[in-house]
Amino acid sequence: MEWDHFDYSKVKEIQERFLPQNEVVSFVALKDGESLLDVGAGDGHYSLMFATPNPNSKITAIEIGLNGAKRIKEMISQSKLGNIRILEEDACVKRDYSNYDIIFFSTVFHDLDCREELVRSMSETMHDGARVVFIEFKKDADVGPPAHIRISEIELRDIMERNGFNLVDSKGMEFHYMHKYIIKQKK
Repeated sequence: MEWDHFDYSKVKEIQERFLPQNEVVSFVALKDGESLLDVGAGDGHYSLMFATPNPNSKITAIEIGLNGAKRIKEMISQSKLGNIRILEEDACVKRDYSNYDIIFFSTVFHDLDCREELVRSMSETMHDGARVVFIEFKKDADVGPPAHIRISEIELRDIMERNGFNLVDSKGMEFHYMHKYIIKQKK
């Protein structure tokens, strides 16, 4: 997919109509002072949503698309928030996740070709108690990407459990589901 020309306005419309902000904030449960990585941050909607009430938290928005990164920069500038940084990088680049308390994916995990490697890398570097939160489209939802590229709740749980994570919370919505995983205690 060509991310530099992606239409983020459609994503924003879906977020506003079908993903109530208060439910997402409550489910993620970011505490002020914790750090969060927003993977595939798009236009920065969620990064700003988490940064605003948590001024002592460090929010990192990772976005490869030039259009998305530009929109995040504009939104940060307008908001005057100092606790968001942008990584203009591919989410599939291997990295150290030890500095993050929460890794957040909103309707992006199904698009990644590196899912297994990414989850393995998170498992190897995340600290005990760190959480991974996903919002994904249900397979049978009337909105979203084509059904054949979506990832079912069972497929997601299998990938995560195979790589050392336990499902600790889930919530179904009309067109989406949310999952929260915690890294199994390391020996």
